[in-house]
Amino acid sequence: MAGIPWYERCCYRLPMTLRTLLTAAACLTTIIGCSSSTSPAKGGQEDAPAVARSSIARVSASAVPANDLRVAVAANNAFAVDLYAQALERERTNNLLTSPISATFALTMTYAGAQGSTKSEMASALHLDPNAGNSVFAGQNALSQALNGRGAAALQSATLEASRSGQSKPVAGDYQLQVVSSVWGERTYTWETPFLDTLAENYGTGVFQEDFVHAFEPARAAINQWVSANTGDKINDLLPAMALDQYTRMVLVNALHLKLPWATAFEKSATAAGDFKRAGASATSVSFMHRAAELPYTDDGKAQIVSLPLSSSELYLVIALPHADVPLADYEAGLKASGEGSAALAVPSDSSLVELALPKVTFTSASVSLAGALRALGVHQAFAPDTADFSGLCKSPPDGYRLYIADVLQKTMLAMDETGVEAAAATAVIIAGDLAAIANPMPIAMTVDRPYLLALVDAPTGAVLMLGHVQDPTDSGAP
Repeated sequence: MAGIPWYERCCYRLPMTLRTLLTAAACLTTIIGCSSSTSPAKGGQEDAPAVARSSIARVSASAVPANDLRVAVAANNAFAVDLYAQALERERTNNLLTSPISATFALTMTYAGAQGSTKSEMASALHLDPNAGNSVFAGQNALSQALNGRGAAALQSATLEASRSGQSKPVAGDYQLQVVSSVWGERTYTWETPFLDTLAENYGTGVFQEDFVHAFEPARAAINQWVSANTGDKINDLLPAMALDQYTRMVLVNALHLKLPWATAFEKSATAAGDFKRAGASATSVSFMHRAAELPYTDDGKAQIVSLPLSSSELYLVIALPHADVPLADYEAGLKASGEGSAALAVPSDSSLVELALPKVTFTSASVSLAGALRALGVHQAFAPDTADFSGLCKSPPDGYRLYIADVLQKTMLAMDETGVEAAAATAVIIAGDLAAIANPMPIAMTVDRPYLLALVDAPTGAVLMLGHVQDPTDSGAP
C-alpha cells in the first residue's frame, strides 16, 4: 500500500467514525510538524542540512586491537561469498559485480541501531558476533582506515621510484582508494546517543538532518550528489526515482572508490583483438591486453588463478579462469571465504612465469536491490514493519512510526585497461516508517457471558446519564 497515507493504510478496517477521528488527528499532526520545520533560505535554496553528531572523536586505527580487524575481514569475506551466491540466483548470464565491503559497512551501521531478534538475524547474515559489543564496529573502523591509506602509500612509493629513475612525477589523481560513510535522517527525529557515538567513533560521521516528510526528492538528490562526489562521478543515481517517499526516515550510505595503476603496466602496443567465447552464445571480438611476467599463480585443479599487483603491491586483482571442462557456475558454487575449497578469493602464495592475455573491461551496473538476497540469508524481521526493532536508532519516533528496512540498494562499476584499474561502489540502506504494527494490534478477547455493569455517558461533559447492570439478558422487565 505504498503511496497511501499512513492513516488510511492502518485504519481501513476500522469503523467510519474512528477512521474519521484518526484522519483528523493525522492532519493536525501534519500541521504541527510543518509549523516547526526550518524555512527555506532566501533565493529558493534551502540551508545546508544540520548534522546530529556525537562529540566523541573517531578512534585511530592504531588503538583498535589487531584481532578486531582480523574478525572484521573474516566476517566480510564470509558475507562476500554468501552475497555473491544469492546474486547469482538473479544474474547468471550477464556481467555481475558486487561490493560486499560496501554492503557490510552500510548494513553494520544499520545493525548498530538494531535490537532483539532483529539484531540476531542481521548478525547471523553478516557473520557478526552479537555478543561482541563495540569490537564489531572497531574492526570495521580499523579496516576502513587501513584501506583509506593505500592510495597515499602507493603514491608515495611511485613518487620515490620516479625520483630515483628520473621519470615524470606520478599524477595524484591516479592513486586513490577511498571508503567513506554517511547517514541521512529525518530532521524531526531524535537519534539515540549510543548510535551517534558508534557512528562518530567508528565511521567518522553523524546524521545529516533532512526533511524526508515534505521534501524527499531534494533529499534523494543530495544523497546521490554525495555518492557521485565520493566515487569520482563513477556511481551516479544510486537512488533512482521513487526510491524514497514521505515514509523514508533514514538512509545509511557507504561509498567506495579505487583508482590505481598496475604495478607494471601492460604495453599498449601489445593490445590486440581476439575472440571471447561467451557462454551459450557466439564468440565476440574484444581487445586483449598481453603481458608475460612472473606473477602470483596457482592451479587448484579446477581453474587457473593469477593475481595482478596494483601499484605498491598492497592490492591485487585476482583472476580465476575455470578449465574448459568446468562450467563457471559449478566453479562459483564451490567458492569459499577461506580454508579448503577454491583459492579464487586469495592471492596465490607461489609465483610462476605467466603469459597473460586479459580482456579490457568497462562495466557499470544498474542500482540493484539486495533485499531478496538478505532475506534469503535469514534477515526477515528487519524488513517487516510489524517485527523490526530499530529502537536503537530512535526509541520514540515523534510520528509514532515503527522503523524497518524498506530496501538495500547497491550500484557498482569496474574498468580495466593497460594502465590500471578503476572501481567504485555505493550501498544505501533505506529505513522507512510504518504505523501498521501499532494500528493493528492483536485483538483482546472479551466474552460478556456473565452479569455486567453498563453506563450511558455524555462524552463532552462526562455526565452519567444512566448507570446499571445486567444480571439476565433474557429478562425483559415490565414492558
